[in-house]
This record gives sequence, structure tokens and C-alpha cells, in this order.
Amino acid sequence: MKIRPVSLGIISRGEDILVQVINFPGISTTFYRPIGGTIEFGENSKQALIREIREELNQEIEEPKLISVIENIFGTEDDRGHEVNFIYEAKLREKTLYDLDEMEGVEGDIKYKAQWKPLNFFKTDSEDVKLVPDGLLDVLLQQDNPNISIIKHVRAN
Repeated sequence: MKIRPVSLGIISRGEDILVQVINFPGISTTFYRPIGGTIEFGENSKQALIREIREELNQEIEEPKLISVIENIFGTEDDRGHEVNFIYEAKLREKTLYDLDEMEGVEGDIKYKAQWKPLNFFKTDSEDVKLVPDGLLDVLLQQDNPNISIIKHVRAN
């Protein structure tokens, strides 16, 4: 097993963030993850995010801003994952996309739905809804971190 470096983009619309909807066969939990993916050898985390959003949504973003780094170890003893997630605040250049409820994305050959979800949607005790990586919701809900401008934007509405 190797540690996987990942870049994820927090794209916000009011109190909503744009997330990939992920379902696994045989698991009742629906996972939600910001758009992004694995950093490839030779690129930095910002370049990876720009590339991933271009590949997955066929869209360009404005200059992303690093807001946090989250180390995430997940899974079971038999199937564990270990990621270092670079979390960026990003804005889509195409402003009309903010008017859509959802859009289609593609991860490799697999199509997925990207949906706008309010942060409060993830503040639940239900095991049927999970924002990943672990710890991301806490980062996004921090009140006293002046370096995370998305919080000010989300809470201002």
C-alpha cells in the first residue's frame, strides 16, 4: 500500500458545495466528495486540481487557493486506504454552471453526478450520508480561521 496524494476543490454556491456522488454496491452509505483526484508524478497539487476539474467536468477554474491539508486513513483492516488531501477553494470560470442543480462528471470511464449540497446536509448522525475525506466538514465549518475565506462566504448568506 502506498500513500496517495490527492487535490480536491471546494467550489461553493452560497451555502452549497459541489460534490461528486459516490455509491458502492452493497453499501447503504452515499459518499460525497469534492471534485478532484490523484496528484500525478511531476505535478504539484494546484496543477493536479486544475487538470482534474478539466478532465472530470470539462471546465476551467480560476486561481485555486489552498485552504487545508487533511491526512485520511480509511477502510477496514483488510482494505485500507491512506491519502494526503490538499483542499483548495476554487471557482468555476463558467458562471452559468452555478445555476444548475447537478452536472455530469466523468472519473476515468465512469460517469457520475456532481451535485450542489448545503453544508448542513452533511451535519447528520445518519450513516447513509458521508462527506469525505474524514475531517473535511470540520475544516469547512471552522469559524475562527481567517485563512479560509469560503467559511465567510458560506456564513454570510
